[in-house]
Amino acid sequence: MEFSEIKRIMSLHYCEDELYSMGYELIAGVDEVGRGSLAGPLVAAAVILDRKRMLFNKINDSKKLTSRQRQVLFKKIISSCRCWAISKISSVDIDKYNITRANILAFDLAVSRLKLKPDIIISDFINIDSNKLANISSTDFIPVSDGDSSSISIAAASILAKVTRDRLMKMFARTYPAYGFEKNKGYGTSEHLLSLRKYGPTAIHRTTFRGVIQ
Repeated sequence: MEFSEIKRIMSLHYCEDELYSMGYELIAGVDEVGRGSLAGPLVAAAVILDRKRMLFNKINDSKKLTSRQRQVLFKKIISSCRCWAISKISSVDIDKYNITRANILAFDLAVSRLKLKPDIIISDFINIDSNKLANISSTDFIPVSDGDSSSISIAAASILAKVTRDRLMKMFARTYPAYGFEKNKGYGTSEHLLSLRKYGPTAIHRTTFRGVIQ
């Protein structure tokens, strides 16, 4: 591993190192994928990394990685972390609650599924009213600006969420082959919008989102 890469990865540990020095041991990074998608679920991941096994080569915000890099890191993260969990909020529930509320619910559900109760939760999603959430309200919570590029725990959570959601969208592509979900993952590409105009929305489209509404 090149020195510049080691330096970048070590900088991702700064947030966690500060929290460890404050006495926190079980730090849960939480992130989501699919907020801006027109179809498919919102997927959130929560992960508590092992303090002694946190030096992952190439780890970064999932959006800055190739599919292959994400797949490799996904396996390394789940095999070395203390615990991890995934939650999914369907397109029906996103339409019911709105995307912001769905995001909060996804975070709360992912945290509730962790096998270990975290001492603190960190995420770059700022708009969480933790007082209204059963699982997050009972735990310290700190928002981290640009978290998936500045915290190794949040970066790890973003990779778990991204790989999980991409796999789901590839499955949906087999059910709805005309929409290109295996490539666009439900986001509003020109090809996807053309399919929507031609065929209309599927059962997994978010009917309250601009682009789906005709």
